[in-house]
Amino acid sequence: PARDPADPSTWGKVGRNEPCPCGSGRKYKACHGRI
Repeated sequence: PARDPADPSTWGKVGRNEPCPCGSGRKYKACHGRI
């Protein structure tokens, strides 16, 4: 399944320094990576 920006459960494994799949433009570790 494709990554759904509104549903973190669909993202799978995201690297801490990759752009966050939510579309914020921030790195994952500084965005949804904290939850």
